[in-house]
Amino acid sequence: MGLLLSAACHRAFSCESDAQCRTGEQQGRCEPNRSCSFPDDSCPSGHRYGSHASAALVGVCVEPAVGTGATTDTGEATMFESGSESAASSSSGSGSSSGSGSSSAGTDDTCPALVASGPVEVTADNQVIEGLRITADGEPGILVQNHRGVIIRDCEIHHLDGPGIEFAAADDLWIDNVIIVHDRADIGPHEHLDQANIKGNSSDGLVIERTRVTRGSSGIQLAGTPSAVLRMIEGHDIRGPGPPASFISVTASDEVLIEDFSCINPLDTGRTESLIELRESSNVTVRRGLLDGSNAEFGYGVLFLQTAGQQTGGLVEDVDVIRMTNGGFSGFPSAYELIFRRTRARENICEIVSVPVPDCSSEPGPNGGCPPGSGGRTWAASPAVTGLIIEESVYFDVCSSPVWPESAFSTCDGDSASLPEGDCGLTQEDFELRPAIEIQPCWEGS
Repeated sequence: MGLLLSAACHRAFSCESDAQCRTGEQQGRCEPNRSCSFPDDSCPSGHRYGSHASAALVGVCVEPAVGTGATTDTGEATMFESGSESAASSSSGSGSSSGSGSSSAGTDDTCPALVASGPVEVTADNQVIEGLRITADGEPGILVQNHRGVIIRDCEIHHLDGPGIEFAAADDLWIDNVIIVHDRADIGPHEHLDQANIKGNSSDGLVIERTRVTRGSSGIQLAGTPSAVLRMIEGHDIRGPGPPASFISVTASDEVLIEDFSCINPLDTGRTESLIELRESSNVTVRRGLLDGSNAEFGYGVLFLQTAGQQTGGLVEDVDVIRMTNGGFSGFPSAYELIFRRTRARENICEIVSVPVPDCSSEPGPNGGCPPGSGGRTWAASPAVTGLIIEESVYFDVCSSPVWPESAFSTCDGDSASLPEGDCGLTQEDFELRPAIEIQPCWEGS
């Protein structure tokens, strides 16, 4: 494997709050010029610019009266606090996000070309990998094992017969402004599941942001990554085979935050299971997203799977789903204390005709396709579940009763076959979908 120890080009991070200025256990502050600084007693001001400032200010003492600069990288990973509203609109110099759901070229006057590279294996803590166009076949594009504080940013990875990025025991890993593409061109699921765009486990302090994943067996596949932050994630054409293939899957990882995301899946190519699957994890938050397209007999848009007495809690907020089969939002077969707030669903699918479904468990529908396992419900659970909550949610143009079973949802108080307006926390009305996320790294526009 190849090795990159230094930056191919420098890009700065622009902060908006003190919460965004953190490296390891050290809390910094956001200076008036939107650059992070950190305590340093050797400076007259008591602060020195950190590792993501402009090249001219990296390591420079902050002026006592004014405080100017931006941070560059010294090998220390800057971590955003979970739940920071401003982080989704921040820039590290190569991109910035806007309210339209896009992340595009940002503060640099020029955008240096990416450097062609073979696979890269990290060999040291705090290593920075950036500015590369990596091609890998039969092995990970980037492999991180037993090293902490690694930064992967401003890269494009093309992979075949292996994951794009694979990591394990990689605490405080930061992946930012990365495009990952599985280069298989023909349609249909992959031959095996080890084709994820990102695959990782056993790592604390993970941050993945401004990242696009395309055509992997899964987009992002995580296990043992508590309190991970996934932000500004764009997914396309996730292939499977499922299960457990997903756009994003999280296992045994409490307190994860997934926000500002979209996944657009053509119905005739991918064969995932659920698009977002949250297994054996408590208090995961999923918010501000769009999920479009599922052809799985037993898949959902967002699915929680929890064990009684071991996991509980979860929030899905401001998420839209369209063209779902088995369900849009679910806790099945068991989940506890879930809230579905301002969730919206439309144009679901009650008969899968876009692809053949081998060994369909139901009789074919009127068009010869396979009916999904739930019959096309949108908010779904099992008869053993109680106490789930639906708040301020909307459905339109659905092909079956939107809720099943009504007994699982504490906000339901009527006949789920008719669902008068307001029942179950639901309203039936037309609505415009949230915009998809568009990650636009500067090198794609040059």
